[in-house]
Parts: sequence; C-alpha cells; structure tokens
Amino acid sequence: MKPLFIHPLLPLCAALLALTIHANPQQKYLSIDRGTHAMAEIEIENVPGHNNATYGPVPKDAQLFDVEFLEIAPTPIIADRVFFIYLRGWMPSSKSPSAERDGIFESPCSGSGPDSDPGLTNATLKVSSSVTYPGGSSDSHASLTIPFKSMVFNDAAHLVIRDESGKQVEYLPSVGRGDVLLDFQIPTLFLRSGVWTFGVEARLEMEDGDGDGDEEGGCLFAFKLVQWLEGGLR
Repeated sequence: MKPLFIHPLLPLCAALLALTIHANPQQKYLSIDRGTHAMAEIEIENVPGHNNATYGPVPKDAQLFDVEFLEIAPTPIIADRVFFIYLRGWMPSSKSPSAERDGIFESPCSGSGPDSDPGLTNATLKVSSSVTYPGGSSDSHASLTIPFKSMVFNDAAHLVIRDESGKQVEYLPSVGRGDVLLDFQIPTLFLRSGVWTFGVEARLEMEDGDGDGDEEGGCLFAFKLVQWLEGGLR
C-alpha cells in the first residue's frame, strides 16, 4: 500500500474542528504519567461552547488557559467549504509564568495594559492525528509543532489572536482575555474518508539552565477531537 500524502496544514486546521461524536462528560480513560509510569483514571470533560471537543490528554484542571467557549461554524465541518473557529478564554495572572516576571497584572491599577504585554512569545501549538478507515485499517501521522502566533497560511487561511480590547496581536496575552480565530478550508484532494482523531496542545516552552529554551513548560490548553471527514482520495 502506497503511503498516504497528507497536506501539512490539514492536521493543524482539523485539530480545532468540532466533533460529530459527543462525549459523555462522565466517561473516563486511563492516562500514564511519563515520569512515574503510574496509571491514573481521568474524567472526560466537554469543552464549553457549540462544539463536541473534549479536554485531554492533559486534564482541564492542569491547563493554564481558562476556556470560556469554543465555537465552530459549520458543525460538523464539510471538506472543500470554508469553516471558522472562535476560541475565547482567560489567562489568570496566578497561572501565568511570565506575569510576575514582566510586571503584568489583571488589575487596572497596576498601570499595565494590553499594549505593555508582549504576550506568550514562547508558546507552541502541537497537533497529532490518526484515522480509521471504513474497512478497519488505520494510519497515524507524525505530529506537527508550530509557533502559537498570528499568521497567514495562504490567502484563504489565517490564524488570528486578539487581546481583550479586540485588537489583533502577535501572541496570546500573558494575562487577561484572549481570542483565537481560524478560518480555513480542507481540500478533498488531500483527504481520505474516515474517522479522524486529532489532538491539539498549546504549550509554553521554558528556558532551561543553558538558556536554549528547550525545556517543556506548562500546558495552555489541550483538546481531543474526533470527526468523520469525507475526502476525495480512494
């Protein structure tokens, strides 16, 4: 069987999609700690908003970014049609590793505002994906990690971050409200029909003792998404 070509932007955009499979908030799954290899039972919890996303694999309580809502239009996503994603949440100063260091606080009396906040410049967005085809076979694909920042993929695909004033900024604010918006279109040309499972994880990279910035930091948010996608590949 020839290896399936996957467009490099497909996992990024599809990882933020709504699901067509609803998760029961009382469902649980087993997680294995990478350090101790101990197994723990974690409750599956839905992400608020008009979507079918669930928190994970990092538990909601261990995530730094407090999600207010995640909106997807349309839901479910249809290949070859433009879709829109709107994520809004809050970064409390008590959870922000850079707030105390940079003197950025949520209180208006602090004298700091959106213009004085450089944002989370060390944040990354990691996406993984796998698919199960109607015949029962499956594929897994290498994860993709990119800087978590406002960017233009092409003239029909954009990732935009806004601060609490509604102004577009380059990085997610270190404290306070932040919005993430994505518009994209999945071409059926690069897609094979199946049930796709995606994981998306925004994380901070903290500088280690050598100052090279390769030490893994806290998790901003992590979602798991599952959706049937109808593609043009056979």
